[in-house]
Amino acid sequence: MVFVNKLEAPPPIARGPGPRWFRFGLVGLALVYYGALVHHPQDTRWVRPAAFFTDATCLFPRSDAVALEYRLEVWVCDKEWALIDPQPYFPIRPDDKESRFQRLAYFYSRTRPAMQALDAYVSAGHAAGADDGVTGKIGGIRLIKVERPLPSPGDPVARYHFDPRAPIPAEQRHDLYYTPESQRKRRCSGS
Repeated sequence: MVFVNKLEAPPPIARGPGPRWFRFGLVGLALVYYGALVHHPQDTRWVRPAAFFTDATCLFPRSDAVALEYRLEVWVCDKEWALIDPQPYFPIRPDDKESRFQRLAYFYSRTRPAMQALDAYVSAGHAAGADDGVTGKIGGIRLIKVERPLPSPGDPVARYHFDPRAPIPAEQRHDLYYTPESQRKRRCSGS
């Protein structure tokens, strides 16, 4: 004969937090969030927080169409602008996009004190005999941003190679900073 203890109650069923109406509200909120992930709300003033949290599914909603590269030119006294090799001035990872020169230009190209410090650093380094590919006295620098178009999806991508003295097509060139002419003349005259 099997003895059954009638005092034990059946195990309780696990329930979610709060009352039933609250749980259904959470399900509704989850469905609205899922809909916003699929169809992103416009980034207007009052919907901006929701748009921020639903943009997570767009890994690159405004991806670049160009590859950025920075070059450096120097003013050869009383002659012309000439492209130089910045690698002697920035020896850490000199041949790739993680070069200290590329990072400096990317993050600080619009910061005038940083560009003036770069100008003084390159001018002093050239005067000290750095092998940058330019001979003679220099009066200043010009920082250039090169915007090369990226290939279309599916097209072959050439391996990156930094050639600091390669010609720059005019439509890809953007001058960011240059030493003022008065300062170039002063440096070239030696005063």
